[in-house]
Amino acid sequence: MNISSAIVYTKDGNEATEVAKRIEQLKGCEVIAAQDGKIVVVMSAENLDGEIELFKALEGIEGVSGAAMIYSYQEDLQQDIESIKKSGKISEILLDENIDAKDIVYNGHVGDRVK
Repeated sequence: MNISSAIVYTKDGNEATEVAKRIEQLKGCEVIAAQDGKIVVVMSAENLDGEIELFKALEGIEGVSGAAMIYSYQEDLQQDIESIKKSGKISEILLDENIDAKDIVYNGHVGDRVK
């Protein structure tokens, strides 16, 4: 079981109530608070794939400008790690424990998503 929380940002603060209703319709999502165009959501899923699927569903809801994962807890983390390793969907650089973190280059733009 994975339990996580996210902040969902609405395109227009006035439509937060409608967006919150759409979020509540997603199985595994519960709206905890909504204010000033921001909605706090708690999500529960069976595994990491389910958690990612819910997060993507949040981002795809009409009226949502973005979502930021705040917290994630996995009861069986080792099982998820093994599943990801076997899937081949993760870069080798992230699996090699001999690589120094300072040698990993980040090319994203966190500031574009966090307000």
